[in-house]
Amino acid sequence: MTPAAWLRVAAVWLLAGGGVRAEAAERWVVCYTAAPSPFDLAAYDVVVLDGDVHPPLGPIVDRGRTALAYLSLTQLGRGRDVFAALDAAGVVLDAHPVWGDAHYLDFRRPEWTRAVIEDLVPRMLSAGFTGLFLDTLDDAAFLEGQDPVRYRGMREAAVRLVRTIRQHFPDVVLMVNRGYDLMPDIAGSIDIVLGESVLSTFEPTTRAYARVAPADAAWQVAALRQARARNPRLQVFTLDYWDPADREGIKRLYAEQRANGFVPYVATPLLDVLVEEPR
Repeated sequence: MTPAAWLRVAAVWLLAGGGVRAEAAERWVVCYTAAPSPFDLAAYDVVVLDGDVHPPLGPIVDRGRTALAYLSLTQLGRGRDVFAALDAAGVVLDAHPVWGDAHYLDFRRPEWTRAVIEDLVPRMLSAGFTGLFLDTLDDAAFLEGQDPVRYRGMREAAVRLVRTIRQHFPDVVLMVNRGYDLMPDIAGSIDIVLGESVLSTFEPTTRAYARVAPADAAWQVAALRQARARNPRLQVFTLDYWDPADREGIKRLYAEQRANGFVPYVATPLLDVLVEEPR
């Protein structure tokens, strides 16, 4: 990216509230459609949205809220405009077994790092976002465990990629979904860690909401606390799934997560509607 282009991105980002960290957030929300009113979203301290399809950001950031753009660091959908070039460069790997449109990436490759640093992130910041929600980093340990030879160095590459984003964009808010295996090396480079399906989840096979097994819930609560112990300024958010019609069940989840010392949000699995906390 040329110096002039960088200046344009920086100017837009600063006008959108860049440089303000998501300190002491009390409420957060995630929604990957353009349906919610931006004024309703502005009631939350931190808002996570799709980087391409989202409501107007002005009413959100003008009120000093933190707007994070979703960015997968290890997978890419065929519909993305950078897919063909990265595929030709050998960055695109096998299709995801569940999400057929998405492909795993060889995020060890410098072509992917350049795409993230020089194209994808600046594009999101120029749209008005003030930070990034970095997803799917668990793929690093998963892939390396699946085939230690073919995928050797994936974990190291994932750590390097997060640190490179922080180096190039020191003042944006960075939130990571899980990625507990990487936390010893990235906790100091991020602002928020998210625990997903900590206490409750949605079972796609039975199409039913269910509580997570107590041992699994305790493991993830401990992992989140360990991450915060590595960086005392690290905020801990949680995302649980529950039937929006069961208001008492949702209330219990919020109460339990707040008792854990976390900032909760309870949603439906598609993350396509705004689910208000029962009051």
